[in-house]
Amino acid sequence: MSSKEKYDVAVIGAGASGTLLSAQFNRHAPRGARLTLIGTGSRPARGVAYETNFLANVLNVPAGNMSAFPDDREHFIRWLRSRIPGSDSGTFAPRLVYGEYLEGILADTLQRETVTLRDDRAVKLTRDTDKWLVHTQDDSPISANSVVIAIGNALAPDSPLDISTILPWYRGVPWSPEAIEGLSRTASVLLIGTGLTTVDVALSLRESGHDGPIHAVSRHGRLYCHHKPYTPQPLTEVPGEFRTPHAALRWTRAAVSNLQKSGGDWRAVIDSLRPYTAQIWSNWTLKQKSSFLRHARNLWDIHRHRMAPEVAGQLNTLLDNRILTIHSGRLLKAESIGTKARITIRQTHTNETFALDVDRVVNCTGPSRNYTKTEIPLIANLRDNGWLTPDKLRLGIETGTNGQLIDKDGSYVPDLYTIGPLRIPALLESIAIPEIRVQAEELAQLLVKQH
Repeated sequence: MSSKEKYDVAVIGAGASGTLLSAQFNRHAPRGARLTLIGTGSRPARGVAYETNFLANVLNVPAGNMSAFPDDREHFIRWLRSRIPGSDSGTFAPRLVYGEYLEGILADTLQRETVTLRDDRAVKLTRDTDKWLVHTQDDSPISANSVVIAIGNALAPDSPLDISTILPWYRGVPWSPEAIEGLSRTASVLLIGTGLTTVDVALSLRESGHDGPIHAVSRHGRLYCHHKPYTPQPLTEVPGEFRTPHAALRWTRAAVSNLQKSGGDWRAVIDSLRPYTAQIWSNWTLKQKSSFLRHARNLWDIHRHRMAPEVAGQLNTLLDNRILTIHSGRLLKAESIGTKARITIRQTHTNETFALDVDRVVNCTGPSRNYTKTEIPLIANLRDNGWLTPDKLRLGIETGTNGQLIDKDGSYVPDLYTIGPLRIPALLESIAIPEIRVQAEELAQLLVKQH
């Protein structure tokens, strides 16, 4: 290995985002162009979302909208039919199967000399005249004209209370196999949060043979809605009422009410806004965005990010059989009581308190997006050098067109980009394959054009 390998592009992160970007670069790059994909782990391409081994964890988006390539919407369906005969655009495939799909795309991409995969971890960046140097754990610097940060959901959920006294019972990374390993069949479990991660963990517990009581708690105690066929009602432009979050909520409620009077489904209204979400979000002031996050984000999420119908059916069975109990409340205290963890909760509607004694507590509140304090070496390096700026709402980092990073002075950082969840502050929605595949294609074309 030479002391300094040279590439046109270095992509840091070999999960779904990095894989899609590499595939698109491979498609558009001329002969002789070179990209290196830097990532660790035994299962490249999958990332956190698609590493699950449970068949109960299925996609939240139907197969018809899960192609890796925006210009070939049938790509995933064709592939899926070879694995699960009879699949169609409405199939909700297991996430582990989608992980196999991404692995196949990466394997095809690596067959050409354009893209190489490096099993390593990037720890810092430095500038070398007009190029970037990527420094890795094995201390082999990589020279690149452009660098793309594709680390996905890198941060574990923030703990909502002091868990220092219940560490033996607490699991802070719900996507890790350790979250449910080592439990007896009848063990009692508390899941913090009532979102899609909670649903995944609850169904994973059942698939693993667990039949003990499961509790889930969040401030509102709301479960996410499920997908259902409907007649689309596309919009040709953003309604003028969307100048403020309050007016947007009023318009949405009125549109849903009017549609339901004629026999339509509310899902058509929510999905009609999807092409305009980033535009609406970018037009709001910082104060308006903060108000939306405090007062309406949960309502939007439970209607916008829906679960598969079969998942909703399984969840309802757990609720009907009183295996799963949903609580609305705020966590007050965690303490150890003999062989169990005791969690004290204040109910949202009655203000009364009660305690749950459980054998396992799993934090399912979703990944943290606060990059002001994380000490991940690469992030800390970029932040300390002023090349990475956490946004004021703690949703990710400041980025501009095509995901270019914005430095501490408000200027674009030359040839430094990101893709996926880190772009949430600019786009609001930037975590699902339908958004990321478009970002991958646009960014790949830009990188090819530049270099």
